[in-house]
Amino acid sequence: MQKKYWALVRNVEAIYIKLCIIFALVFIWGCSTTKYVPEGSYLLNKVEIENSAKDVSKEELKGYLRQKGNIKILGFWRFHLGLYNLSGQDGSKGFNQWLRRIGEEPVLYDEVLKMKSNEQLSLYLRNKGYFNAHVRDTVIQTSSKKVKVKYSIEPGNRYNLNNVSYRIDDPNIEELVYEDSVKTLLKRGKPFDARMHDKERERITKKVRNNGYFDFRKDYIYFWADSALNNYSVNDSLIIANNLISLNKDKDTLINHRKSKIKDVYFVVGFDAQEALEHQETYFQQFDTLMYEGCHILYNKDLHFRADVLINSNYIFPGQFYKEELVNKTQNLLSDIQLFRFINIRFKVADQMLDEEGNQQLDCYIQLSASKTQSYTFEIEGTNSSGNLGAAGSFKYKHKNIARGGEVFEFGIRTATERQTQGVEKISFNTFEFGTETSVTIPKFLVPFKIESFRKRYNPRTGISAAYNYQRRPDYTRIIINGRLSYNWKSNPLVTHYLSPFELSLINVPYIDPEFYDRIEPTYLIYSYQDQLISSTSYSYIYNEQLSPGEKNYWYFQSNIEVAGNILNGFTNLFNLGGSGDYKELLGIRYAQYLKSDIDIRYHFNVNRINSFAYRFFAGVAYPYGNSQTMPFVKQYFSGGANSVRAWPVRGLGPGSHKESVINYYNMTADIKLEFNAEYRYKLFWLLEGALFLDVGNIWDITSTGDEVRDANGLFKFNQFYKQLAVGVGTGLRLDFNYFVFRLDMGLKARDPSLQKGDRWILGRRALTWDDTAFNFAIGYPF
Repeated sequence: MQKKYWALVRNVEAIYIKLCIIFALVFIWGCSTTKYVPEGSYLLNKVEIENSAKDVSKEELKGYLRQKGNIKILGFWRFHLGLYNLSGQDGSKGFNQWLRRIGEEPVLYDEVLKMKSNEQLSLYLRNKGYFNAHVRDTVIQTSSKKVKVKYSIEPGNRYNLNNVSYRIDDPNIEELVYEDSVKTLLKRGKPFDARMHDKERERITKKVRNNGYFDFRKDYIYFWADSALNNYSVNDSLIIANNLISLNKDKDTLINHRKSKIKDVYFVVGFDAQEALEHQETYFQQFDTLMYEGCHILYNKDLHFRADVLINSNYIFPGQFYKEELVNKTQNLLSDIQLFRFINIRFKVADQMLDEEGNQQLDCYIQLSASKTQSYTFEIEGTNSSGNLGAAGSFKYKHKNIARGGEVFEFGIRTATERQTQGVEKISFNTFEFGTETSVTIPKFLVPFKIESFRKRYNPRTGISAAYNYQRRPDYTRIIINGRLSYNWKSNPLVTHYLSPFELSLINVPYIDPEFYDRIEPTYLIYSYQDQLISSTSYSYIYNEQLSPGEKNYWYFQSNIEVAGNILNGFTNLFNLGGSGDYKELLGIRYAQYLKSDIDIRYHFNVNRINSFAYRFFAGVAYPYGNSQTMPFVKQYFSGGANSVRAWPVRGLGPGSHKESVINYYNMTADIKLEFNAEYRYKLFWLLEGALFLDVGNIWDITSTGDEVRDANGLFKFNQFYKQLAVGVGTGLRLDFNYFVFRLDMGLKARDPSLQKGDRWILGRRALTWDDTAFNFAIGYPF
């Protein structure tokens, strides 16, 4: 097995080198960008925009160009055009067809599209309030077959809003709009922007539909803008029309908008759209009906979950006025249960008769198609960090309805091994790890008191989990047993909260090699190989704009705080337990006390469909106190590896400028971590993507470890830490299969803080060695 894995790694690295050669060839042939430009035509080599309007960016304006040049990588390399140009003249050959399909044909200058671009730019500027803007286009021939198009914009003065008036024909709608007018987006003195009309139209429509007006649409709202005041200002009029209906064939009339009430609610469980279409008259005859909490539950054959699962996820009930926000909340709650692969909520006028109050009556149909309740997956992973090969395999089983209440049960087993060669003596050895984890997630808060409204408002979850992990290395054996109770909920669609009021971990080290123990006994490392009990409480806050639909660029922010040992310390003090030594014990095991907090900030910027940038900043600090002299090993920070500073292997960097000489394998952990990562990503062809990255960071100790060498070089000091930052650069290739991304990154050490001060910068100073590189195989993006 090991030989096969070595062969696989060598093959992957060989493929990596071959791809680099292909890229070089594409670069050379791609320089001949006019190979397939016909006589009399010109390649659109460049498009420039000169714009003096300070509040309109060039990026905004580029979106309105009807013709742009070929896509570039790194801002200059037309890689996809180069692929196209690699194809031969005979387009019937399969290989030439493939190259043209994955490449990009040359963009030929088009006079008509140039004129349309001019029109679109002018229209956009007028919509932004530049009513006197003038756009001039110029075509410049840069070579015999290339042209550049330049758009010069003279915006003129921007118009501002003067007065905003209203004309609303329906008095009920008028009352709703006026009572909410303080939230209007159209304010006197603000620059005129037609997009504000669209947003104001959406805001008012949302307000009206949330007050019972099911038939109301934003088409009923329109604006009349008057710019003839001669002082660069606009009088805006907002008009809301009444409903136009046909009383008979010859006459239409305007009536006030009607409110709608819910008459009946139907849950259709096991709905099949294809069968319903084919057997319209008899389809629902095979369904059984259950009445629960005023709602009709129709199901085919058997209801595989309790009826309260639906009712607890529903905001729509008979007798209510229609509210669009309640429909959206119901959709989200039902989706989060994971029992349904398809959810459709639709409304139908119950009959043409109005109720006693003159309201229209609606029937609500919630159509639910069941998803598979059980699934299992097998995964195989591989790593190669500085020549250290590893392989791992895992099995995961998932049941989405284990107790017929939407509870998700998960069970997983993972085993991993790694062959390592470390140290000056190049000692080879194998490591082995085995772990199993079981968890149950309940779609409500499991607490001893009732919080009925919390489920619908915040979509809470309760998690109960237990895990076992066995680690065997040549120098020690470690066992970790963990149990956890946790809650999570959403305060809004972008913000998630995680609270774990109780987590208990038992760390047992049944074996330490005597020779290894003698080497680490006088150092800080001894604390990492002692039995320990950890009882902690933690909280996490996550803000994720990626969850917002339609977001092109997005931020991600996560903050965590964890405190441990205080409950156990209070318990031992209250009952006078724990002994009389230098530290306290519970059940014969020392318990840990510490405070730990960190933040993780990420930003993803998509330049276009090919190019994007990703950035991450991480900062964390952990402080042991009371019953702990150092942080537990499993709670310390480490650096290096596939998701960190990729030029170093996992736990191979730091702390500070310390260089390990006691142990022969990577095991560096510490109390403080700082890291910054930047990555430029670009799509190549087929599933293949490329990346260039920069990683900067390190870890440091916050307290003295008892190791004089490490204390001097590994302690965090404000006037020294920035001098101890490691810098890694590299390139990567990824295969994006949509469901997962297979990643291969090659990192190069640019700056190594463990070297002597004058020798820390490596790139450009000396020849690179194999030890200066690291290959990392991983699943998924690093951030």
